[in-house]
Amino acid sequence: MPTAYERALVRAVPDVIEETVRIAEIPAPTFHESVRAAYVHDRLAVIGGWSHLEVDGLSNVIAVRKGEAGRARLLLCAHLDTVFPDPATPVVRSRGKLIGRGVGDNSLGVAAMLGVAEAMQTTAVRGVGDIILAANVGEEGRGDLRGARRLVRDYARDFDAMIAIEGHALNRVQTQAVASLRYEVSVETEGGHSWGEYGRKNSIALLARAIVALEPLMPDPKATPKTTMNVGVIRGGRSVNTIAPDAVFELDIRSVEPANVDALLRQARLAMRRAVGDEAEVRFKRIGARPGGSVPADSALVQAVLGARQGLGLPEPEFYAGSTDSNAAIGAGFPTTCIGVTTGGEPHTPREWISTAPIKRGVPYLGRAIVAAARLSRGAVRIG
Repeated sequence: MPTAYERALVRAVPDVIEETVRIAEIPAPTFHESVRAAYVHDRLAVIGGWSHLEVDGLSNVIAVRKGEAGRARLLLCAHLDTVFPDPATPVVRSRGKLIGRGVGDNSLGVAAMLGVAEAMQTTAVRGVGDIILAANVGEEGRGDLRGARRLVRDYARDFDAMIAIEGHALNRVQTQAVASLRYEVSVETEGGHSWGEYGRKNSIALLARAIVALEPLMPDPKATPKTTMNVGVIRGGRSVNTIAPDAVFELDIRSVEPANVDALLRQARLAMRRAVGDEAEVRFKRIGARPGGSVPADSALVQAVLGARQGLGLPEPEFYAGSTDSNAAIGAGFPTTCIGVTTGGEPHTPREWISTAPIKRGVPYLGRAIVAAARLSRGAVRIG
């Protein structure tokens, strides 16, 4: 027979769907999450019963629920930020879907965490360790996990394992953290008027050479261990009639094998410098570095998550390698995973969508997984 908590999780589903829409329609670009953070803080305050509730200096929202000694203490992270700078982010409802910027990544994750928090507090769940719920900033892009890193640092003595929550990952369980390096690559020249100083070196043209030089180094998409390289942003120049005095692009290199990231970066640096030659200096500025690592599929944390799926009609999950808030914890030596609430598609595009029907199973799964992990002994949850 379902427990009172499990029944509360089922009842929470419609509210989680509506909460997802409300959260998604509050703009929260990376570095500008404070308005959404204030909303989440107010929701947690209404739920109440926390031993500690605050918004920290980065706009991370933290609520602490004290539990029983000897049980595993959990840090839960659901990131607030989106990749979109839009001042307004309307959500469209269409045939069992929600469509909108950041609706699954990660508005649903935050909404589901709030739904689980309310179910946990109203039913007074017992037999669990301390639970730190955090709606954190800076997961996307140049945020470089700033929110999760701060939480891991500030609460390192207060938790034993971490679960990251992402809206799209219902049928995936993260067991590997993808290592990555991100660099800003730039070139500067004298510049000048496109007619009067014609013949001077153009930074955009030189940078284009550097980008083209990366093509032969692009890893095979089918190769293992998977390694990727991407040019994601290009900026530069002054006007159509100005010889560009500066140009910059942002480079992202990732791999499930951290050594591959370093090796590919060395090759890329050499290739770009050779392509530009002595016509200008190619400068490299690191703008992001995410640690890699893994958690065994047979670890107590992952097994607790898998057990929570039983009886909900969910398929066997895929163990996957990802780049999420969990990277911050695994880089600091904590067992961690990332799980989700529904299925969907087109994340990081204006066409992003999620299916609402699977949320009926996703919220109970998430709530059960959190409690199952928090009922482990502190000794059982540790790795290494």
